[in-house]
Amino acid sequence: MRAADVAVLGAGPAGVAVARRLAAQGASVVVVSGAPPAGAREGYSARTRARLLAEGLDEAVATLVGPLARSGVWGEGRAVAGAEWLADRAAVAAALWRATALPRIARLEGPATRVARATHGFAIDSPAGGVAARLVVDARGRRGPQSRGPLLLALGQRFQFRSRAPRTFIGPWSRGWCWLADDGESVYVQLAGRAGDAAPRAWFADAAREIPALRPILAAPRAGPATARPAHARLGRAGTDPGLWRVGDAALALDPLSGQGVFEALRGAVAVAAAVVTVLEGGDAGSAARFVAARHRESWRATLATAGGFYAENGQRGRFWSETAAAYARLAEPAAPEATRIERRPVLEDGRIREREVLVTRSAPRGAWVVDGVPLVPLLALVRDGAAIPDAAARLDRSPAAVAAALEWLKGAGALAPLSSGV
Repeated sequence: MRAADVAVLGAGPAGVAVARRLAAQGASVVVVSGAPPAGAREGYSARTRARLLAEGLDEAVATLVGPLARSGVWGEGRAVAGAEWLADRAAVAAALWRATALPRIARLEGPATRVARATHGFAIDSPAGGVAARLVVDARGRRGPQSRGPLLLALGQRFQFRSRAPRTFIGPWSRGWCWLADDGESVYVQLAGRAGDAAPRAWFADAAREIPALRPILAAPRAGPATARPAHARLGRAGTDPGLWRVGDAALALDPLSGQGVFEALRGAVAVAAAVVTVLEGGDAGSAARFVAARHRESWRATLATAGGFYAENGQRGRFWSETAAAYARLAEPAAPEATRIERRPVLEDGRIREREVLVTRSAPRGAWVVDGVPLVPLLALVRDGAAIPDAAARLDRSPAAVAAALEWLKGAGALAPLSSGV
């Protein structure tokens, strides 16, 4: 049995990013992962590609095709434009697995078959062997207790259709939406709809009746098997075990229409890695867990609102669109506006989760503590004592330009009015 500080279950973008970050901080890590998905493709935005590069996942980026021009018509005739990179999930997964071949990372090829509490922490079984770990990061995708939106399904199929103009396209039909990716050699078609609305095997024919661009593609021979995967938005419920952490779709899965799934998974990996390092070093697990949970809830609300807006644009097309938009609007309902006040809350500082005085405002309900490197609560105290920008900059050991930017943030947030104190 292998021993490690942390076992990371799953080798998708979030799991690999966490493993690499932990190893870079000196933790011993075992990555346990089953076979990668086959056949499916998806689109990556420019910022997702940039985030992969920032995590050092250059090989994964090298597998992407693009940028491809994106087109389509949405809502009542709104033209869709832009660009995206085409990702083959199997090729990306293989590159991510290679990216775990680092000192301090051991790898077991095979899914985790059992995860159980033990005297030392956790015992993990897999076909490739067992692992004894102090902490576990679950990055195996959608599983466990959750809050969720309407149950959606995404069906994908690649066709042997050759064109002269590689591109991606998105468009609605009455019971869902279609995304196709044309790389010049073949076309991958994905249809997303509500599970149970109609037999999924009939979706392609139904969609082709409403989307003319699909018709010649569907007449071409199929290349490989069809794929099916869940596409509903979900927020994993935070557990009570301080040794078990979730990341990626295990923590927060987005409706693909929001177009931010991999990006949000990688952002979440930063928070979870910082939390795990904090706990390994003896920090407060409860505080770290509160920080990660608040981060996930904030992303959940924001991305639901984005997806809900896209569905609302097609509300006139029928029940699928109007009901999905309404469901997302209910789930995305923001928390009650926060009164401007000072509290102690967990923040991310130098790769660790620490308690700091933060300024809670309507625009920063999780609390803001620095702007341009300037701590906001001490700056606010100096401003209230009448300090000018040069004096405040000297006393905070920051540049006058940074202090001026932070002061503008305070003004914009309405924080210069009288405060209540939650300290």
